[in-house]
Amino acid sequence: MNNSTKNISKWVTALSLGLMMMACSEDDETPKEGYSQVTLKSTAKSGSSSSSDISRMNVGAMSVTSFQVGTKEVEMKYVSKAEINAGISIGNGTILTNLGAELGSEVAQEKSLSLIADGKSRVEVIGEGETPNGNYTEVIFKLYQHSEGNASEMENKSMLVMGEIEDKPTKVWLSAEKELRAVAESSQGYEVEGNTDMTVVFDMEAIFEGVNLSTAMDGNSDGTVEIGPGNVDGNSVLYGQVENNLESAVLLSKQ
Repeated sequence: MNNSTKNISKWVTALSLGLMMMACSEDDETPKEGYSQVTLKSTAKSGSSSSSDISRMNVGAMSVTSFQVGTKEVEMKYVSKAEINAGISIGNGTILTNLGAELGSEVAQEKSLSLIADGKSRVEVIGEGETPNGNYTEVIFKLYQHSEGNASEMENKSMLVMGEIEDKPTKVWLSAEKELRAVAESSQGYEVEGNTDMTVVFDMEAIFEGVNLSTAMDGNSDGTVEIGPGNVDGNSVLYGQVENNLESAVLLSKQ
């Protein structure tokens, strides 16, 4: 075999290997049949913001500067694409869970989310991966309490809102690993067939609905108003209202 033939043979072999690698890469990126690539995110929203200070989100009497929450054991519920195609309604469909899917395994892990920082809403990714096609109706999850020795503001807390009430530094927090449901805003759920983004939204106005924050006290006179478990600062009534509101203050939306 002359040099020219050898060179052509090497070129063809290299080209073939390159095409095979590209094909494998494309296969790796393409979800398997009946599945789609989905990203589950989270954010916080409020209907008002301060015009005088853009580093504040106003929620009633409180100017919120930060909101952090821990999540774990996230479970996404859906009705299968096969049942939807068969004409079965969401209300009569079999509610399945995606725990066994790639996305289900990812979102179930303990996550620490910063959803408001410097008074501005932020979007955080809870997880992404393949999940079965279908209509997704809700996300069920538990708050995650950060362990002792965490060396952060979230130590021993599962949710923390920080800001000011009448210029006094204020903290509103939970330690319980409370189970919450984020129900889809659409009564039909959200169709997943192809790349999809869905978002767990914490409604700050709803969390503090009916809570008279102007009555919050600094009972131990340490310079910070605290609304948390154990009647901290004597604000047990306000704490109970916030905890109860939280159950209906989380929703599922689709972008």
